[in-house]
Amino acid sequence: MKIAIDAGHGKDGDPGATGPYGTKEADITQALAGQLGNFILALGQEVFLCDRSLYSSERAVQAKDQGCDILISLHCNAGGAQAQGIEAWFAHGNEEGKRLASSILGVLIAETGAVSRGIKDDADWRPSYDPNWTGGMGVLRNFPGPALLLELLFISNPVEEKLLSSLDFQQKCAHAIACGVLDFINSWKKGKTNSIPSSSSGEQPSAQTIEPFPDLSPTLWDGKARKIALVLHDLGILTGYEDGTFRPDKPITRIEAAVLLYRALSYLGRLPSLE
Repeated sequence: MKIAIDAGHGKDGDPGATGPYGTKEADITQALAGQLGNFILALGQEVFLCDRSLYSSERAVQAKDQGCDILISLHCNAGGAQAQGIEAWFAHGNEEGKRLASSILGVLIAETGAVSRGIKDDADWRPSYDPNWTGGMGVLRNFPGPALLLELLFISNPVEEKLLSSLDFQQKCAHAIACGVLDFINSWKKGKTNSIPSSSSGEQPSAQTIEPFPDLSPTLWDGKARKIALVLHDLGILTGYEDGTFRPDKPITRIEAAVLLYRALSYLGRLPSLE
């Protein structure tokens, strides 16, 4: 499937919100968009990065015209210095967008430990300049498929601003969002088999075509880390976790190390197979 990623703000130098340490929302969303794109590509899906020279509503139209199936708009929240957490917005009446928001927010909260501010209907959204606004969010209303707008922590909160500026936290968010997208796609395939749009190749995406270890960034060690892991996977030495992830930062236990050694020796013919 083709996933559109909108790095919020950036048009004509629009910085979005700015944190107390000077961090610009537009810089964070651009960095996140690139990392998220890499993770989604690693999952075997297509990626389209929206043109930041366009207004947000125009970006949604562009994503539709490019044949995108899903739209993700990335933002940082702003408010008081003590405000915290992540929230996900969907377009009023877009039930698939609501399910997408639920899927991604659930993984994000589980992986980051951030406070959940919940899933929100854009019918309840009011821009600061017009408290009587009832038109919802243009970036969501102008895309016909599942779409959500993520408010990733509060850049106005000094603690959360530092988190947003952290490369490790950005990668954790990007990985979580990508996994949430995959969860949504898989559930969509099960419940909406006859209504999923075809991919650009004309074929339905298949779980069998998705490479293992979607959380192992294709840029880590200039791509060598992923190449090594996939070769060892093909040899039957590495299997990853039950959900298909590699979890590169998770420490290895003694028994896991023993299993890896056994599989390597088995591949060399020194020990019988574990199968």
